[in-house]
This record gives sequence, C-alpha cells and structure tokens, in this order.
Amino acid sequence: MPGRGKLALSVNELETGEYHYVLLEAVTEPGELLCYRPKEIDETGHPTSLQAWFAGVGAVRRIEASRGQQ
Repeated sequence: MPGRGKLALSVNELETGEYHYVLLEAVTEPGELLCYRPKEIDETGHPTSLQAWFAGVGAVRRIEASRGQQ
C-alpha cells in the first residue's frame, strides 16, 4: 500500500492554552490520492505548542524504534 508507515505530526490547541499532538498515518483510500488517519492522540495537555511538538517527536521516535526491533 503506497504511503504505509509514513507519519505526520500535528499540534492542536484543543482548549485555550492546552496543546496536544496528533500522530497521523498515511493511508491510501480508493478514489483518494493520499489520506491520513489518526494513529495516536496525546492525552496530556501541554502549556505551549513547542512542548506538545517535542512530545510528538518523542512518540515518533518511539514508534520508529519499535519498528526497527521487529
């Protein structure tokens, strides 16, 4: 499947002053060029978007490390 295993990282302010990362995984749907579906949503609210971003980068590294061990 084209796009399988490709990740995107998004940071969203779900409530005022509370930022969360969302990891998105690329998927190919019939009739679509490229779509993303949520893979992991951060449950911890961070006070800044930068802190949420770094938490998301850590999650990406964790996923990549677990894929490398398989």
